[in-house]
Amino acid sequence: MIIGSEYEDDVRELRELYNTAEADLKNVGREQDALIVTGVNQCRYVGQHLLRALVNTDETSIRSNLDAAKKHAQRAIYDINDSAIQFYIRRIDDLRNKHFPTVDFASIVPDYSSVVTALAEARRLVEMTSNAVEYREKYYNDVRDAVASLRQAHDILLEHKTDFTRAVERQNHKKMLAWIGVAATSLAAFGSLVIAFR
Repeated sequence: MIIGSEYEDDVRELRELYNTAEADLKNVGREQDALIVTGVNQCRYVGQHLLRALVNTDETSIRSNLDAAKKHAQRAIYDINDSAIQFYIRRIDDLRNKHFPTVDFASIVPDYSSVVTALAEARRLVEMTSNAVEYREKYYNDVRDAVASLRQAHDILLEHKTDFTRAVERQNHKKMLAWIGVAATSLAAFGSLVIAFR
């Protein structure tokens, strides 16, 4: 049996959700390291439930499968964008804390506060669960916006990577001069002691 006209609204909503999930997959999937397997699996489940609804004759089963397909499509949207958020948070944190832990980013990056704000907002959204959200559509849009903001923040930091390297080199140069100064002072003091005891 093909689904009857009484399910048109459900199928239309499911199609919109699925199209959103597919667009997000394409958007996030362009990042080589982003793990979007869970989102892909959720899209597969949408297809399974939709096929079950198409071949069923029992109204309860049709409705149940359409509802399940809708939930999987919503979950796909969340999982895909959550993966992207985690990907960019990791990349930005690695850049700031692993590769350049001593750099004062605010002194190098104009509007560094936008990077910090993007990270804070993304972390806030990740801590929420999609089930606890009253307005799911707005939440999904917020998560999608967070991905775009994090991508931009990551790109901003990458634009200044050479500046960060130079800052570290300057810090290392100052440390080296300080050590040379300490060594020279120590040698002079030692030389003075040797001369004094002759």
